Amino acid sequence: MKPISLRITGIFLMMLFVNAGFSQSNNYDSISFDGRWRTHMIHLPTGYTSNKKYPLVLAFHGGGPYGYLSIQSQSRLSSKADSAGFVVVYPEGVKVLGNRTWNAGGCCAPSTTLKVNDVGYVNALLNYLFKGNSIDTTRVYATGFSNGALLCYRLANELTSRFAAIAPVAGDLLNYPWNPSRAIPIISFHSYQDQNIKYFGGITTGTTGTYFPPQDSMFNIISKNYSCVNFKDTLFHNTSKYDHFKYSNCSCNAVIEQYVSFDGEHSWPGGLSTGSITVSKQFSATYLMWQFFQNFTITCNTAKNINFNHLRFSIYPNPFDSKINLQNANGNEYYILMDCLGKPIWQGENIDKQDFSFLPNGFYLLNINNSIIKLIKD
Repeated sequence: MKPISLRITGIFLMMLFVNAGFSQSNNYDSISFDGRWRTHMIHLPTGYTSNKKYPLVLAFHGGGPYGYLSIQSQSRLSSKADSAGFVVVYPEGVKVLGNRTWNAGGCCAPSTTLKVNDVGYVNALLNYLFKGNSIDTTRVYATGFSNGALLCYRLANELTSRFAAIAPVAGDLLNYPWNPSRAIPIISFHSYQDQNIKYFGGITTGTTGTYFPPQDSMFNIISKNYSCVNFKDTLFHNTSKYDHFKYSNCSCNAVIEQYVSFDGEHSWPGGLSTGSITVSKQFSATYLMWQFFQNFTITCNTAKNINFNHLRFSIYPNPFDSKINLQNANGNEYYILMDCLGKPIWQGENIDKQDFSFLPNGFYLLNINNSIIKLIKD
């Protein structure tokens, strides 16, 4: 798709660097992953203290040269984080020939061509963030614009256990088959005027020539996988403003919502305009997504299509008493121990050092980087 930042004016670029460069709560950092140094910007909210646990929002930029700078100013998520009290982190895609992109499954080059492991990077980044910051690991959310929105869908599909909900902006699902380990709540934002990722489907007018399926087709696939009973209820319709659709009564109490404006283009609704691109004034995606996020934590991991994977990991002993030991672990795994209903009991690294003697006897599930193992405590 066309990098949104190609139309950014000189004045806007100055605003980007001023906004991002002088706040003491911003920390530009990096981690080493898969032979590359991967960069990200951390924004801690005003009044941040290690004495409380904060929700975390990961915000993924669209394709283009400016990385976190574009989405941080475009979305105003840092300002919202200050007023609402959450941590926001802006990861950056691999930069090749001046542009940063994400491997979202079916788009976009060069990350897809190079088969960059962005899902693995995000998983490693979360482990790093959890170690160095006071974060509530059950309240982690993802949003993104354009190519970054595509990555949100892929993360929900392949890294489901790490996120409580996602909020793609001007994006589509290109990562198939859709089979997440649980029904993850989604709030989506789009415009009927978007020509880069067309609401009714078609080839983008951007540089990639990518075909994007209609939004209805995408949500048909997702809602059927979620076993939603209430299918695309129209909560609001006004052709001079916007449409608001909702899919509800889904497995794991998940909800799918979508706001589609009749104004605006390929942009962040209610956000800062990027040059000549028209932005919808009908609603604020940033405000609405945070309202949505607050309704969800990671509480259900036992959807009907869950994948019980016994090929790599094995537990000994099983049944266990107080300790859980694994064979074939490499030390970098992230664990979520759940009860039989999928409710998280404990999560973190180094599970072999934990004492679980306090748990009552019974049946448990252990999620290891999206592989599920059945456990019995006896």
